[in-house]
Amino acid sequence: MRGMEDDEVYEIPLTSLVDVVFLLLIFFLVATNFNQKEKDHAVLLPESEAGEKVAPVPDRLVINIRENSLLVVNGQVVTDTELRFLAQTFARANPERAAVIRADGRVPYQAVMRVFGICRTAGVRNVDLPILEPAAS
Repeated sequence: MRGMEDDEVYEIPLTSLVDVVFLLLIFFLVATNFNQKEKDHAVLLPESEAGEKVAPVPDRLVINIRENSLLVVNGQVVTDTELRFLAQTFARANPERAAVIRADGRVPYQAVMRVFGICRTAGVRNVDLPILEPAAS
């Protein structure tokens, strides 16, 4: 009968664990960049004391209205007709989700209401108009 003395050494393989951690890191970096893609940095939102940070919500139709009244969705300039089609598709797929109209603060009110009207006639029930909280002086 042998004694309890074994010379076997047990090792936990860490290579797979390291691979998984790197894959997760890459996934979250890519997912973060997709989340920011909807924001058009040429759009300067208006400020108001009622402004607050809006948490990003997936599956939203984000419509950016630039200072020159160009409509931008997912980084692409779109026409009113294309926006109407996108809004109808969005409304059918996500009837309870809100569309977001990110209008530059220098855009005429008429341009914002035109986009709002397109969304409403396309069947979008909820529309958010984000604003910024004024910077502390």
